[in-house]
Amino acid sequence: MTADALKNMFCLDGKVALIAGGGGDIGAACAKAMASYGAHIVLFDASQERLAAQKQEMEACEFEVETFWGDLLDEDFLERMIQTIISRHGRLDILLNSIAVTNRKPFLEMSRQEWETVINVNLNGAAMLLRAAGAQMCRQKSGKVIEVLSTGAYRFGANFTAYSASKAGLSALVKGLAIEWAPCNVQVNGIAPTATETNFTKDYYAQNPEKKEAVIRNHPYGRLGKVDDYVGAAVYLASSAADFVNGAVIMIDSGKTVK
Repeated sequence: MTADALKNMFCLDGKVALIAGGGGDIGAACAKAMASYGAHIVLFDASQERLAAQKQEMEACEFEVETFWGDLLDEDFLERMIQTIISRHGRLDILLNSIAVTNRKPFLEMSRQEWETVINVNLNGAAMLLRAAGAQMCRQKSGKVIEVLSTGAYRFGANFTAYSASKAGLSALVKGLAIEWAPCNVQVNGIAPTATETNFTKDYYAQNPEKKEAVIRNHPYGRLGKVDDYVGAAVYLASSAADFVNGAVIMIDSGKTVK
């Protein structure tokens, strides 16, 4: 294979990429990376403010981007969003979902509503988004799905039971759909970030600096993750370089999970 052919394996020119959670730190970073490789970006988020900020930032870099504001748990909205994308572009090539919520309560102190909120967003909502997007990808006989999981799906700790259960369930869903959709040439994979410097963790670590230091010590590289640590894997899984990669989860954690 020539050098040009190798470089072209990562080209995303003409691809339409839906980034769910595109207003968040990891989602936005992955969106910018895919745009840099030529993808047309569609951002979806529950926050109008975050969407507007990311749209402005991406357009300042001369990237094409459109946005959808809505609720991951609203199945009708998800269907309308996918159909609108199809009506505008004729296809959906890439879905990256980074939407997640958590709580840090002991299981015995958690209400049923608190438990269900985490499970509904992280697992049930993700499943409904996968169903809406996957139906189109299976019709067009191609697609790349990337779920942002967590090392918490594979390595457990106190006060994260709901989050870990939701992410472990989502990991199983990724692997099951990878087999189910393989005949349609749809690859379904995941990336599993570790504890990361984002708005998702900022307040908690500010209030609990001793826990942050303990987490840092637990990482072989002696630091938390950064959003840019994940963009390479996201671009790879979205590209033709990963056409034979299916049902895989890439751990991105400096080796924490193999300790």
